[in-house]
Amino acid sequence: MKLSQPLTLPLTKAQLPTYWAQRAELFSQNKADLSAVREIDSIGLAFLVQWSQSLAADARPLTLSTPPASFYPLADLYGVGEFFAPTDNLVESQNEPE
Repeated sequence: MKLSQPLTLPLTKAQLPTYWAQRAELFSQNKADLSAVREIDSIGLAFLVQWSQSLAADARPLTLSTPPASFYPLADLYGVGEFFAPTDNLVESQNEPE
């Protein structure tokens, strides 16, 4: 199942209430399109970990589509990189602040 639209807000503490309100719908999806996400912080990472763990209960992986370039270094810093399969579609310049 694919999300009908990409996540567009930053995955940050400030935007968590918006995503949290949608978690029932989001957590039923096994793909997260992050192509429009320009910013992610530790709170956003924790949200993705919880999403991943929710799917893992049914032996379904969470696939991340075009995560920002900062995603995997942040995930590795917090020791949760293994929850997310590496992807070859990282978005370097499009999602980095100018």
